[in-house]
Amino acid sequence: MVAAVACGPAHRDAGKPSSGPSSRTAAPPPGPARTSASPRASADARAGAACGTAHLRWKLTRPAAPSAKEPTALLSATNTGTTPCAFDGYPYMQVYLGKGPAVEAKPKTTTSVHLFLEHGRTVEVPLFYPAAPLRDGYCGIPVDEDPEIEVQPPHPARTDYGTLVQMSDTRGRQVRATVCDTIHMGSPRLRPAA
Repeated sequence: MVAAVACGPAHRDAGKPSSGPSSRTAAPPPGPARTSASPRASADARAGAACGTAHLRWKLTRPAAPSAKEPTALLSATNTGTTPCAFDGYPYMQVYLGKGPAVEAKPKTTTSVHLFLEHGRTVEVPLFYPAAPLRDGYCGIPVDEDPEIEVQPPHPARTDYGTLVQMSDTRGRQVRATVCDTIHMGSPRLRPAA
């Protein structure tokens, strides 16, 4: 028995990376998605429009003294729009100095992510990376520089170029982002409702 499978335009472009928030580099393709705890949430996330930058308030927080097993920082996005949206996959994130050195974030696992973000709900992405020079003294972003940080939601619209975020401490005070090697993203997860 022989089966034929048609490959339309969606199949041809499935493996291509999406554009990042700037024209400096192309964003990595969104990571695979994780199944939500609720089948209804998964169905709603698939049916809803993708979360866009205009409806998200991003924060990047560095904890006081993370241990080796804890994330170095936490990236979060709150849906400030009036309607729910789907946060399916991993966001794009890049730390860079002008046209100079840059460090991109990459998913730490291949776990799938399908999240349904209602108005006011927040998704959190743990980030793991060295925040001090490596043993040989190397640091992707020189420690005495203050880099820019760009983020973009998974599956952005063609005109969604993302936004810049500032790193802050747990009290909300701005701090310098020191990123010395690849940023590994843990699986995005919904913050428990208050």
